[in-house]
Amino acid sequence: MVLAAVVLTGLTGCADRPNDLETYYDKPADGTTTPVTTPSASPSVSVGQAAANTPVNHIAEDVAAAVLTKSDLSGEGVREAAARAANGSCFDAVPAGDPRGSTWLYNSGSSLTQQVTGYLDRTAAEVLAQVDCDGTALTVTRPAGAEAARAWCDGTTCTLLLAGGHVLSGLQVTASTQNRAAEAVKGLASLAAGKLPRS
Repeated sequence: MVLAAVVLTGLTGCADRPNDLETYYDKPADGTTTPVTTPSASPSVSVGQAAANTPVNHIAEDVAAAVLTKSDLSGEGVREAAARAANGSCFDAVPAGDPRGSTWLYNSGSSLTQQVTGYLDRTAAEVLAQVDCDGTALTVTRPAGAEAARAWCDGTTCTLLLAGGHVLSGLQVTASTQNRAAEAVKGLASLAAGKLPRS
């Protein structure tokens, strides 16, 4: 099961029913009412809070937190692109999902795309171990905050994948040369790893 952006909808099962208690239980034949006992519930946990504490919601929050923001990239000299670039190259090898992320443009014409995906049924490190991208493997040092890191270059596009908890964060740079793209993803590794969840 793959998770990225999760939208929780409210419980509206009774929203269109009249507030008539007789529709919820049967009266005894003699017209007397039988006291109805309700199971005691912890006063500190509401239905909404219980839903918010599910593993799905926690992973969705971790995915959102791992996405780089304009503030995070303020020192990189990039501007956000009007539309996210289509997945390509190494991102195609990442197990399918509905990833979060965006595309940023450098003044030089290079581009940076981030893709963040969450996995409910396995850790991101397990997912990353199975990814096999086209191109040449790029040697990278695993940055603090990441449990695993792998990278590849294909032409002038280099991709770095970082695993933390159940979140896989990918950075993909396309530049004028492979060396520039490789240096760019390496330079962003610590920044992206610092936003991954701690297991």
